[in-house]
Amino acid sequence: MGEWSELPADLVRTIEERLSFYQDKVRCRCICSSWRSALPEMPHQKRHLLPWLLVPIKNKNRAGTSFGFFDPLEKKDHCLQLSDPQGKGMLFRGSSHGWIVNVENNTSICLINPLTGAQVQLPPRFKFPDVKNYRPNKPGNEYGIRVQNGHGFYTLSRAQVRTYLTEKIILSSSPQSEDFVAVALYGELSQLAYCKLGDRKWTFLDGVHCYSEILFHRGELYALSGNGAVMVVDIHLPFPKMMKFASPPPCDDVTCKLYLVESSAGLIMVERLVACEEAIDASKGIFIYKTHGFRIFKLDTSNREWYQVKDTGEDMLFVGCNSSLSISCHHFP
Repeated sequence: MGEWSELPADLVRTIEERLSFYQDKVRCRCICSSWRSALPEMPHQKRHLLPWLLVPIKNKNRAGTSFGFFDPLEKKDHCLQLSDPQGKGMLFRGSSHGWIVNVENNTSICLINPLTGAQVQLPPRFKFPDVKNYRPNKPGNEYGIRVQNGHGFYTLSRAQVRTYLTEKIILSSSPQSEDFVAVALYGELSQLAYCKLGDRKWTFLDGVHCYSEILFHRGELYALSGNGAVMVVDIHLPFPKMMKFASPPPCDDVTCKLYLVESSAGLIMVERLVACEEAIDASKGIFIYKTHGFRIFKLDTSNREWYQVKDTGEDMLFVGCNSSLSISCHHFP
């Protein structure tokens, strides 16, 4: 080990410069104190990592379900101090800025930092605009949900509202920021609501019905309607209102799931083409869908329209229900 520690500093720096992955650069600094002294502190912009997957992990030392990150680059699990001791199931409905959105079984909505364990409570599910009343003493019929575009309400269980009427929640920034805003995609018509730091309820965000995807892009909220039209709003205004920004791309009547991704080339829309393969329980809307392909569109902000592209250039796209992102392939030779 003594011979390694005596390598000239310029040779150590040459070795480090030839390492491509962030993990390897960290390990290089851990060889010995002389190597660590010879190398500069790593700037944040060099932290090029593939996204880690949050997955359930079996832990013999804990009751219930534990969670961890799966690193696809090294094919390793990293266990977290994050567990569901009662086994009721944690329902993740978003992840951004290092925080995970968990819709809890008791109506609470909690932001969790999986690395530090810090938690921030958002207004609960019964404080959404579609809830007429919430009766915790009525098991199986706790929620009174307003009838959209009409009068009256119907009842649903807490599990039904949690699972089927709370689709996704995104964050404008870390909840530790003063201008933090959370936006939710919710309800039978896939509408939008938001809450700011310190709010006790969710506020309805005016606009069209049936949104399919939401994303913060350059400080503004972008939303896709069901047909791919783009709506945009500055959510930090006192009375934000959605405005149409771009028309949908040409439609050929195929069933698809839409994703918005912020890339080096601008705003990207991914169409995942799907078809129903099997009905598990049609009365409950439970079906098995199979993916048959993808189409990619780039937003032309000058003409305010989508145009189809055949490749993503240097960008790798990762799409998912909770969040989507792009990473340059140049960082992964």
